[in-house]
Amino acid sequence: QLLTESILLAVTGGALGLLLGKWGTKAALAAMPMEMPRASEVHMDASVLAFTMIASLVVGVAFGLAPALKLSAGNLIGSLRNTGRTFAGGRLPLQRAFVMVEMATALVLLIGAGLMIRSLISLWRVDPGFDPHRVLSLNVTLPPAMRTASPAAIRAAFADLQQQVNSIPGIEASSFTWGATPLGYDDEALFWIQGHPKPSTENEMNWTLKYVVSPNYLKVMHVPLLRGRFISEQDTDRSLHVAVVDEEFARKFFPKEDPLGKRLNLSENNSVEIVGVVGHVNQWGLDTDSKENLRAEMYLSLTQLPDAAMDQVASGVGVLVRSKTDAPNLFASIRDHLNHFDGNVIVYSPQTMDETIAATLAARRFAMLLLSIFAALAVLLASIGVYGVLSYLVGQRTQEIGVRMSLGAQRADVLGLILRDGARFTLVGIGLGLLAALALTRLMSSMLFGISASDPLTYLSVSTLLCAVAFLACYVPAHRAMNVNPVVALRHE
Repeated sequence: QLLTESILLAVTGGALGLLLGKWGTKAALAAMPMEMPRASEVHMDASVLAFTMIASLVVGVAFGLAPALKLSAGNLIGSLRNTGRTFAGGRLPLQRAFVMVEMATALVLLIGAGLMIRSLISLWRVDPGFDPHRVLSLNVTLPPAMRTASPAAIRAAFADLQQQVNSIPGIEASSFTWGATPLGYDDEALFWIQGHPKPSTENEMNWTLKYVVSPNYLKVMHVPLLRGRFISEQDTDRSLHVAVVDEEFARKFFPKEDPLGKRLNLSENNSVEIVGVVGHVNQWGLDTDSKENLRAEMYLSLTQLPDAAMDQVASGVGVLVRSKTDAPNLFASIRDHLNHFDGNVIVYSPQTMDETIAATLAARRFAMLLLSIFAALAVLLASIGVYGVLSYLVGQRTQEIGVRMSLGAQRADVLGLILRDGARFTLVGIGLGLLAALALTRLMSSMLFGISASDPLTYLSVSTLLCAVAFLACYVPAHRAMNVNPVVALRHE
């Protein structure tokens, strides 16, 4: 009978687990931050069903056989009379061990989730070098006929398009971009400083990230201007070609001199003069930008691009738009306005800069979500384990409680007795969990930012939380024990 009950419970649990697994797998695949190869082929099949059923049967037999054998070999009269007399710590050693392991596992998962949460909070506080709020990025392609037009005609078409975008109600400023975009695409340029010997090969040249933008770029992105000026409307293809560099560029290539007025050679026939220095933008991510070797940034004027590059620009450029207020339908307004201006203009791929930043943290959020779910399940199981063991002990010791209360024990004494018994294996489990967490969380050090794998605040807060949950699980059977009527309890003797 005990085996039948145990196997029935285990198989029922396995069936529920299959159902939860099916839902959880779909949810996890939908929430993944990146495309997983052959993700469409992930599904429940006969092998999963067979494994679950076999595992359920093994668990049902194993955990049903042990108490059945113990009961069949024991004193049946004593078992029926339920004559246990003490709360000694040696009772139920296997059950206590399981609860301790559950507490330790729950603590490890909770600490992992806590570290990931604190890392994400630290990352959200990182200054990316620009203000992403109310900034929308999109792409625009000129009509196909413009790809064979003259460079002058392409420049004029973009000037008209810029005026059209700026005339849309609710837009504060806009800028075209080509090449690198913050936390998005990257584009590099080779150069050498004028007055220095020309490197013999490209491998010996200096590298920089290249942003090709319009004059309003700083107004859109709120990148701070530190020295000099930014690109202006007067910087045309017929004027002196200029460049603006960031503070990282200035620190690396002009460590002891002012970069303003210095000239850079980008190619044999193209040189630019540095007219300003701006703040650094995190191109490679909020957490990894400082670790990259290529961090120097240069800004060039879209209008001053060489004629040979204008046909590529006509094939598509990015547009950054800052709105005056939060405008959820801004993309639709821009698309409709530009299509009304020229039906052959293609407007596509909208994304806010807030979404761009969020996308760079998607993998961390996904890991935090999984850890949090597993930690919550582990805490639930540990709480059920604590509650179950103590409830069983209270039921086994009903007579002893009656004897103690008949001899003068107070309800508070009984409550403290049960709570102390639960606190023993709870604290042991938490101690084991802390040791395991110190060893295992080091494996996730590469996923952390601004916090160490052994952060004491996280360990302390998570341990306190788990102790509170365990206390609640202990209190329910303890409260029932202190309300035992001694007359009724002794009557069962």
